[in-house]
Amino acid sequence: MDNTLKKAYEKILNDDKFVKLTVFSLLPYSLLFVWYLFYQTYFFINSVKHWVHLENLKIYIDKVFSYWEAFFWPFVIMVSIWLILYFLLPPIAEAALISYLDKWKSISTSLWRWFVKFFPMFELHWFLSIFSFLFFFIAISRLYVVDMLDNFMVITFSLIWLFFIIFFNFTGIYAKYLIVLEEKAPFDAIKASITLTFLNIKVTAKYFFIYVLLYFRVIINILILVWIPLLFLYIFLKMDVLHLELVKYIIFFIMWLMFFLTAYVNWIIEAFFIAMWYDIFKNIEKE
Repeated sequence: MDNTLKKAYEKILNDDKFVKLTVFSLLPYSLLFVWYLFYQTYFFINSVKHWVHLENLKIYIDKVFSYWEAFFWPFVIMVSIWLILYFLLPPIAEAALISYLDKWKSISTSLWRWFVKFFPMFELHWFLSIFSFLFFFIAISRLYVVDMLDNFMVITFSLIWLFFIIFFNFTGIYAKYLIVLEEKAPFDAIKASITLTFLNIKVTAKYFFIYVLLYFRVIINILILVWIPLLFLYIFLKMDVLHLELVKYIIFFIMWLMFFLTAYVNWIIEAFFIAMWYDIFKNIEKE
């Protein structure tokens, strides 16, 4: 195994403090991320009108979750809080983890360090979120559902957007480390990261390729986990046992099991990537 990948892997396995810090800072975000994936799956199932006929499945999903209507306002408030946390947690988590990896080998000190770096990291995340692969795939799935992917202007704009997504994900990979470790402002960090990337194009391209492969493999695994409850729903539908109360509880149990398992996988891989790119950044600095 590559030494950089091995060190990141061992950090996840052997550093108890790092693991505790990742659980505290990344697991809540991962739960929010996976909850949104479940929502996107629900939206897709309820919106798709072509190539697949899942009317009975859609009806049953609505019936299973019909209790939400009785708790509409608490649900709206809860979702609003979750959305706020979804945007606030990543800059906090990443600043704390990078600080810990660098020299602040204390959980409490690392968590305090995010306070100093919060606004620059928050600004960086807002900018880079426009060029997020996840945001792109969500937008494309929505365009597909409303039959707009055959429009020439939409396709052209999507391809241009995809180009900038690849560009900023590739060249902006060091920006968060430059903010936390070198006190740079967000857009100065992005410019410095672009320069650093092209000065070290070979090593950055190598690990970015590995990063993309691992990331998409994880996304595929997560999507498989998200769709497992739907597979069980489909099987129960074919067996004509959906009217049984026990089946509803089985579906809920499977859904929540997949929900937490998916979140667990997601926070581990996010922590792995942060440790991997930290090691690459420090090696580049030494050269």
